[in-house]
Amino acid sequence: MVMKWFWVGMCSCVLLSFTAKGDIPVSKIMFFLQDTSVVEHVDVYPQFRGGVKRWNEFLSRNLDIRQAIYAMDSTAYVDYGIRQTAILEFTVCEDGEVCDVEIVNRHKISPEFAEEAIRVMNKSPKWRPGLVEGKPVRTRFRQSVTAILEEQ
Repeated sequence: MVMKWFWVGMCSCVLLSFTAKGDIPVSKIMFFLQDTSVVEHVDVYPQFRGGVKRWNEFLSRNLDIRQAIYAMDSTAYVDYGIRQTAILEFTVCEDGEVCDVEIVNRHKISPEFAEEAIRVMNKSPKWRPGLVEGKPVRTRFRQSVTAILEEQ
């Protein structure tokens, strides 16, 4: 993480020093440099549009656990269990777009369920972004998805 910010800082300094010679105005360069910082402490946390009810409806319409169920054998049941919870961590951008989706507890769920949880999260419609002083900000957020992986 520190290397990433160092690299971004170095690129910004190089661009600014290169353009300070008069080739391109600094204001135009700054327009193209996007703020990718993530705010940790917000006044209002991001939320799925429509709340928990709509979130559950979205999951029930889009989460397809059949492949995860078919892949479960006796070893997988012992390793991961029937009930699995994927803890997703992702960024909600200022415009509500969801990106940078990761599973925090990947080693505790089956690979097939992990893949499906990420697929569905990437398909998510825009969220209401986090707010600081009434202004939308990029925020890192955690959301869990639980499924019972047994044939019915």
